[in-house]
Amino acid sequence: MASTSYSGTNHGLQIGNNHGPVTFHQSNISEDIDRFCLQNLRCPDSLAVKHRLTETKDKLRRQSFEWILQDPQYQSWRNGKEICLLWIKGGAGKGKTMMSIGLIDELSRVQHESTVLSYFFCQNADNELNTLESILKGLVLRLVNQQTELKEALRCRWDTKNDRFNEDMTSWRNLWNMLLEMLDRCTASKIYMIVDGLDECQDDGMADFLKLVVRNGLDHPAKVKWLLTSRPLDSAERALLAGNDQVQVSLELNSNYVSEAVKAYIAYKVDELSRYHKYGQALKREVEIELLTKAESTFLWVSLVCKRLESVHQDQALTAIQDLPPGLYPFYDRILNQLSEGEPDDVYKCIRLLKVMILVYRPLKMEEVSGLTSLTNEYDTIKALVNRCASFLRMQGNNVEFVHKSARDYLAGENGKSTLNAHERFGHFEILLGCLSHLSKRLQVNLIDLPRPDSTRESWKPVKDEKQRVQLSCLDYAATFWVQHLGSIKPSMIVQTGLIEKGLVGKFLHTKMLEWLECMSLLDRLPQAIESLASLMNVTKVSIGRFLICRAFANKIIEGVPFSIGTCAGCYTLFITTLPHCESLAIADLYICSYL
Repeated sequence: MASTSYSGTNHGLQIGNNHGPVTFHQSNISEDIDRFCLQNLRCPDSLAVKHRLTETKDKLRRQSFEWILQDPQYQSWRNGKEICLLWIKGGAGKGKTMMSIGLIDELSRVQHESTVLSYFFCQNADNELNTLESILKGLVLRLVNQQTELKEALRCRWDTKNDRFNEDMTSWRNLWNMLLEMLDRCTASKIYMIVDGLDECQDDGMADFLKLVVRNGLDHPAKVKWLLTSRPLDSAERALLAGNDQVQVSLELNSNYVSEAVKAYIAYKVDELSRYHKYGQALKREVEIELLTKAESTFLWVSLVCKRLESVHQDQALTAIQDLPPGLYPFYDRILNQLSEGEPDDVYKCIRLLKVMILVYRPLKMEEVSGLTSLTNEYDTIKALVNRCASFLRMQGNNVEFVHKSARDYLAGENGKSTLNAHERFGHFEILLGCLSHLSKRLQVNLIDLPRPDSTRESWKPVKDEKQRVQLSCLDYAATFWVQHLGSIKPSMIVQTGLIEKGLVGKFLHTKMLEWLECMSLLDRLPQAIESLASLMNVTKVSIGRFLICRAFANKIIEGVPFSIGTCAGCYTLFITTLPHCESLAIADLYICSYL
């Protein structure tokens, strides 16, 4: 609470006597503004991502990264006053992310009040973690969580009258300018900025971003220290290392250190397997030697092979390793061929799951898999399918995700694609149909039984009823991304199939549009819904006929509705204010009346 004190003599009519100073307390609205700012900025939580990655990786072994702590380039970056950017470059599966986690923990361990550490992990298969926008928002969130005074950079961009930012906060350039302002404002004597996996970012602006980092982000070499990791990357090769304030550590050029780290990792993994399968000293040593011979200094290859050995009897362990080729892509070739030679029904389901996972825009929750794949909705059956694809996919909590970017790259490449397509064609068109069919069956008026249409978000969130939570969760992906899948379909196919006018899209917009908007509001995704409507209008420009109900409706929303709508009441207000512009008043009338 902020307070203002007034002292002196009080004159005029008053009730009672005031002796001494009069203190007036007013609410500190800046805290509310800060909360609104961060809520509307929608920053990914880098700390949560780090925890998730730590869970999916094997127990972090200090031996896997400690060699770099003694590297002269690393030491000059960390301790010197002239080197402000370090680029760690290495091929797929060489342990870059493990190293980043280790270095973050190392820097955090010795961190004191005069040091700030911000970081971000790019994730290629997750739309919310593979853009420059998400990188910068993640870095911003880590900064403001450590130094609250940096929120002033957010506050000064907030329009309190309209409850929205006065700048486009989806623009990475605007976010970059704000980040620079925060770095200037930051009172810490040293700021470490770590971005892992630049090659996993799918943004076309990466080259421009790296140029800005070099041009504007390295002005305080003793204070701001950037650490970037990636595979060999053309945009990084061109933009980085042009000045004396930038250095590189190549994992390929330090192969002797990496090999020793992989050797220690193999010893650790074989020790685990030996305890479980009771290898004995002789077999344990033979397994270690065989893994070392084929590993090619690649942590990921060792991890994937050892994962397979978990289900192999000790008598077959050596043969199992000998049957697998060295190198990640040859390994993936062998596993996919084996997967394709199983029982036809199992092969069909596994191929379908892999094809869907390549095309979706983020990892899928277990309850979302059925709606997108048109396969079973039985949890144990889906889990069994994921286990059959264990060299490509894994379970992480309740999510299904790729074991590594290289697995997704392989399946989306020529070798993987030819094998997958030999079984069936299943692309964005089929996923779109699955999304809309799933939504059409499950969307309904007042989806989670709110008592009244003007319920505030605080009155119903979080959803405590497990059935309602699952009901919302299973609709999340389909509701959020169906328009993006539509946008990925060839225009000729949209026209040919009549998707918009007479097909499933047209029918969905006729019958479920308002229920979809309500669902997006409950998911706290109305801004994405409005963006989707704008995208939908662009897609329909190539289609024949009118855009049915939605064009005028979407225009009204896009032009006049603030992006800060956050309550269900806001969603219904949106319906009411746009009704005069809607060609189908009857649908909306029935929708509102259903609450009465």
